[in-house]
Amino acid sequence: QVANPVSARQRPIDFAVSARIMGGLFSKSLSVDALSNEPYNQAHMFEGLSEDQKQQVAADLSEMDAKLPGGGLKGYLERARGLLRDAKADKNPFEGLTPQVPQGERLIGPESGPGSKAYADFEVKGMALLAKTCFCLVAGGLGERLGYPGIKIGITAELTSGMTFMELYARSILAFQKYARKSSGNAALELPLAIMTSGDTNAKTLELLEANAYFGLSKSQVTIMKQELVPALMDIDAKIAVKDGKVEKKPHGH
Repeated sequence: QVANPVSARQRPIDFAVSARIMGGLFSKSLSVDALSNEPYNQAHMFEGLSEDQKQQVAADLSEMDAKLPGGGLKGYLERARGLLRDAKADKNPFEGLTPQVPQGERLIGPESGPGSKAYADFEVKGMALLAKTCFCLVAGGLGERLGYPGIKIGITAELTSGMTFMELYARSILAFQKYARKSSGNAALELPLAIMTSGDTNAKTLELLEANAYFGLSKSQVTIMKQELVPALMDIDAKIAVKDGKVEKKPHGH
């Protein structure tokens, strides 16, 4: 057991530690020789590099190996090779399955859209479950495509007040929380919020939250999850891309 007086919700999740704990093992450093042979087969990465560059590439991949779930770097490459081979062979992963349209409700129009009795009935059912809800916000991107230089959750959502998207989101959670506390009789109830960030947005997200006292949310109800980077691959054999002696990386996805 590892004693830690700080709640996990009060700090960004360290996926390097989480992956190791979940796997039950602490990964060993990968050597240049190990990476060049089975099961990695990445000898091409070290061609033309100095000894220092080789060691840096190996160190970078060792760090990623510790963070990658599902068998570390070895598992990541094995899954990638399988998926790339299937894609090249035009293999349909859904072959043999029959798509079905799920049953549901179309809450649109005068009969079932906003303002209708059917819509209100569903809203009442949803409100009864608010005490059991949580919220997840994907916030790994910058606002460059929108002409905004900062993080997307810092974009102004309401022009007259200057309220940011993050503040609007937090206020909505607090409104739900207020109702849930009253309906459940639990005055201490907090509705959890998980925010997934990236290397581009993690520090700025924390800065925005801390500069605004988490917009009324408590630190204990907010969990920050930093999206990690993985090696970029060059071809169907899952060869890792290296440029100027450095491993090229890409976001791991949601």
